[in-house]
Amino acid sequence: MQRILLVIVLGVVILTGCSLDDGKSENEIQTVSSASWVTEFVKWENESYVVTEEEVNEEEIGAEIGEVTFYSHQESSDTSGNFSNKYQEGTKYYEITDINEKEAIAIKVKEGKFLKVVIFELWQE
Repeated sequence: MQRILLVIVLGVVILTGCSLDDGKSENEIQTVSSASWVTEFVKWENESYVVTEEEVNEEEIGAEIGEVTFYSHQESSDTSGNFSNKYQEGTKYYEITDINEKEAIAIKVKEGKFLKVVIFELWQE
């Protein structure tokens, strides 16, 4: 009796497993991907600036030139406006004295602390 019950249970398990169809072929590999940015960055004036770990002295900070107006940690091709994938809306952008804004600007990460962000093309070099 136990053998018959075991055979029935195994038969049901095997048939159930064979009948599962998720619409994929048996040779198709299923992958799970998680979107991630290549680097942390901000956008200003239609230019992308890569966030560095280099601190800028407060004495080198010039005028405020803008702020983050859109933040998202989700990778997307729509990064228009003053966008950041790292800093929240309201994070301020500043010019750095003696550096052209087409090379680098600064962001204020907290009171008294500014980080240099460099134009993407220069960062790649």
